[in-house]
Amino acid sequence: MPQKLFLLLVSLLFLVVSCSKDADNSPSSAASKKAKKAAASYVSTGDLPEIISHGKIRLAAPKFDGADALPRSGLPVSSYQEVAEQLAMELGLDVVWVYVDGFAGLIPALNEGRADIIITNMSITKARKEDISFTNSISRVKEVVVGAKNLKLDTLADLQNIAISIPEGTAYVESLQALQAGDGADKLNIQLLETGISDSDLIEGILNGDYQATVLDDDIVQAYLPAYPDIKKGMTIKKRRKIAWAVRKDNPLLLTYINEFLVSHHVRASSNKNEKRSFSQIKTSGRLRMLTTNNPASYFMYRGELMGFDYELMKKFADQQGLHLSVILKDSIPELFEALEKGEGDVVASSITATPEREAMGLRFSKPYLNVQEQLVSRLDTPEITSFEQLNGEIIGVNPDTVFYERLRAIKQQGGNFVIHEYPGTTTEELIDLLEKHEFDFTVADSHLVAIEQAYHKQVKATMNVTDEAGIAWVVRPDQQTLKTTLDAFIKKQYRGLYYNVTYNKYFKNSRKIHKYQDGRVTQDSGLSPFDDLVKSLADTYGMDWRLVTAQMYQESKFNPNAKSFAGALGLMQVLPRTAQQFGYSALKKPEQGIAAGVAYLDWLDDRFPQNLNVDQRIYFTLAAYNAGTGHVRDAMSLARQLGYDPYYWFNNVEKAMLLLSEPEYYKKSRFGYVRGSEPVHYVKSIRDRYLAYLNAGIK
Repeated sequence: MPQKLFLLLVSLLFLVVSCSKDADNSPSSAASKKAKKAAASYVSTGDLPEIISHGKIRLAAPKFDGADALPRSGLPVSSYQEVAEQLAMELGLDVVWVYVDGFAGLIPALNEGRADIIITNMSITKARKEDISFTNSISRVKEVVVGAKNLKLDTLADLQNIAISIPEGTAYVESLQALQAGDGADKLNIQLLETGISDSDLIEGILNGDYQATVLDDDIVQAYLPAYPDIKKGMTIKKRRKIAWAVRKDNPLLLTYINEFLVSHHVRASSNKNEKRSFSQIKTSGRLRMLTTNNPASYFMYRGELMGFDYELMKKFADQQGLHLSVILKDSIPELFEALEKGEGDVVASSITATPEREAMGLRFSKPYLNVQEQLVSRLDTPEITSFEQLNGEIIGVNPDTVFYERLRAIKQQGGNFVIHEYPGTTTEELIDLLEKHEFDFTVADSHLVAIEQAYHKQVKATMNVTDEAGIAWVVRPDQQTLKTTLDAFIKKQYRGLYYNVTYNKYFKNSRKIHKYQDGRVTQDSGLSPFDDLVKSLADTYGMDWRLVTAQMYQESKFNPNAKSFAGALGLMQVLPRTAQQFGYSALKKPEQGIAAGVAYLDWLDDRFPQNLNVDQRIYFTLAAYNAGTGHVRDAMSLARQLGYDPYYWFNNVEKAMLLLSEPEYYKKSRFGYVRGSEPVHYVKSIRDRYLAYLNAGIK
């Protein structure tokens, strides 16, 4: 087979998008099928509100971008096209793919208003940053010299003896110029080619003798080398070239939204994988996933802290089992049961009444950990009644997903003279709020929830008991018998014990605390901390998600700007003064400086790890380094590799190695020695789970 034809065939198999030039790849068929076909027949340079007003978002990519593309470090082309379409879905917008002839056409298409976001492997360069704004980095690549096998390509001196041919306007030009400027060497012989030359064209040119050498990304080179013994890889000219998406410079709202989305999407995707797990598998993973709803009895957030009666009992259970508790929030009871069945969580803990009907659905209940009565609730000005027979056409508002609904229907069929109004998806607190506003005359709720609401809604009362006591229990699947048995043993031991009684009184008896928690409860419309505006501004500067920074800030200082650690770290982000000084900050107890020093340090740490870390994993490694230092984290990565774990994945891999670095057998052989590994392990888990809680609560 002629060499040129062979090269063409292999190129079709290994076609990739260069981060600095045109690409000859095909559109992702999977992504294209998901995209709604809508014509982009308008020109607009507006920011996010204007984009939303059009009902569509226009995503620019090179033609033939990614059907057979090799996976890059971080995200393969088809994957990030799908991620971009999920961004559109979150915004409620249709997707329009705007394909241009090559990389050279992307920035003009964007700035002329024919597209809204560039979605491809585009290298971040100084020249490009003058024309467009880049999103948070989606990956990092290493740039290397490639040339004929008979050439020396290992040092800068070697490169001065040959011509390096690269397409004009590429990121590689900037890298080579920076390399020679930093080394003080004579000018390299850089031959600029026309734009639009693909990777395969460059390699073919080297094989045919048209070019001596070129520059490509290392992952591309690694894919080509096995097929071409006559070319070789030379020195690295850029260790960590960031690649990203891009928007117009005057679209800051869109940029902020994308940056926050990229972080939240990848953390969610890596954390919430559907998996029906046995108790032994839960124990092996070290993580128990609690499915619940946001309500004042089961689970809520108070000024950054995770709280709730169900949450605290389940947290106690998890601690005793050596497990970390994660919360997965749903909007309704049916969603909880569906998520349990899919394996999205391990146990439902959300004030669920155990009933034969639910048992028949295939649900299994633990021993009751709370006994309650269903109560008919009314306003204070409503006359006292002792039976439903006394009602005469009054309206009862109820959520049809609850056990109360069927009970009321049965009473009505037996002659009850009242009207049932359905309010799907509403919580007890929402129904009682509507009751107080005269939306209807009565509602039905469990007595423990009524106790909470009476402390906050002064105009409501429990008119009468509807049932005898019924059991509130946790819910598992039929195949989780060992988990059920373990939960039963925990409840039997704790029920009405000291811890149980203190926790019960905290949420259902102490009206002062109930008021306090409800007043400071985090909702979609509330802030997370007194420093939200500061955090948003500073996080935006570095392309971070402000909610993640806030979750870390709570972990560090519980929002106390005067906090000081035993090691001398100060302020909201607990930064050491000598570290802060390197970033130009000295008054760490001032919130604006304390937060600024923290996010600057986070940004610096982010660039200290290997280029092939995925987006979510880079977050976890950076947080671990913030707590324990990059040296100890690198030791843990090295030990993980030795033990057969994945050194580029934190949970259940590098975190296991980190725990071992507190044992002499392991830390004596490590470069940076002893570290109390449980601290960074707990630190990363706690911040991730608090961040997920913020996302689940719909905080924007």
